[in-house]
Amino acid sequence: MSTNNIAPLQIQTQLRKAAFYGCAMCGCPILEYVHIVPYHDIQAFLPENMVALCPYHSIRYDLKEISESALRGAKADPYNKVHQQDTFSISSEEISVNVGKCIFVNTSRILVVDDFDIISIKRGDGKYILFDINFFDKLNNLIAIVSENTWTAEGSSRDWSIIYKPRHLTIKNSSKNIIFDAEIKNNREITITSDGMYYNRSPIRITENEILLNNEEIAIDLKGTELRNYEVGIAAETI
Repeated sequence: MSTNNIAPLQIQTQLRKAAFYGCAMCGCPILEYVHIVPYHDIQAFLPENMVALCPYHSIRYDLKEISESALRGAKADPYNKVHQQDTFSISSEEISVNVGKCIFVNTSRILVVDDFDIISIKRGDGKYILFDINFFDKLNNLIAIVSENTWTAEGSSRDWSIIYKPRHLTIKNSSKNIIFDAEIKNNREITITSDGMYYNRSPIRITENEILLNNEEIAIDLKGTELRNYEVGIAAETI
């Protein structure tokens, strides 16, 4: 996966904070970091010349469907600054994550397969939800990464749809039948479902009622329980 022209982590963090952890145009929490004046014109990562955008608005800006003045206006007054009620955030002291009827409270590493983190969650500035997600295809190729909500994809972002409604995030790749869905409920609990994800050529599926690896339900003994402050929520092996 190419890392050319990807902003240094310190600048990513600065831009994410400045945009209140969402796309400056729409508030979507999954972000890329865009040069308002193209990078090839200045050959430098300058925070004052960059803005956090979701992949959809990043593509629109590349296509010149968004003007430079509109982007600078969004940078100065980002969506999430104005619409705090729409942000992907939890203001309570505790975070509960519901995966397949297993509830994990204050647990960062939600799903680990073969000692590799597939889904993790943390908070930025005490309330904004930050995901780490690794998307593999059925041949075990890593095709997309979410790292503290920063988006990187193999090939074109046009292969993916990232849809955000207030407090509800969906990441889809229709050609590969991948879907990841996360919704905040009751300002406290995040419910996650997914399908079409893989690790080590083994399919992973999370429904509202079960977690399946290789089409067999795992974590059955944890269903219906609330577990607090675990190092790892669900640990599974493909073989």
